[in-house]
Amino acid sequence: MSTSLEQCLNCVVDIYHYYCTLDPVDDYLHLNEFRAFMRQQAPSFLWRTTPPNMHVDQYIQRIFRNADRNQNGYLHFTEFASVISSILDDAHNSSHDYGQKSSGHGHRH
Repeated sequence: MSTSLEQCLNCVVDIYHYYCTLDPVDDYLHLNEFRAFMRQQAPSFLWRTTPPNMHVDQYIQRIFRNADRNQNGYLHFTEFASVISSILDDAHNSSHDYGQKSSGHGHRH
C-alpha cells in the first residue's frame, strides 16, 4: 500500500506524462504543453505570483525559459520538477494565511 506522499508523487508523474503527450507525443514538455499545464493545474500559483503589468502568458514563458536549464526548447522531467518545487513552495507559504485564522501550523518562515 502506498503512503500519502507516494500517492502524491505518483500523481505528479502522471500529470507530467499527461501533458507531455499532448503534442507532440514524447517524454518532454514543450511550451504549448507547459502553458496548458500551468493554466489548468496551477491557476492559483499564477494568480499569486504573476508580476504586476505582465501578461500571464509572458510569465509562463519566463518560467519555462528559466526551467529549461540546457536551453533545448523543452522540459525534461527534472526541469519540470524545479517548477513543481516553486509551486509547492508557494502553496506552503500560502497555507500560512498570516492575516487571519489559518489552517497552517502557526509559524513564519
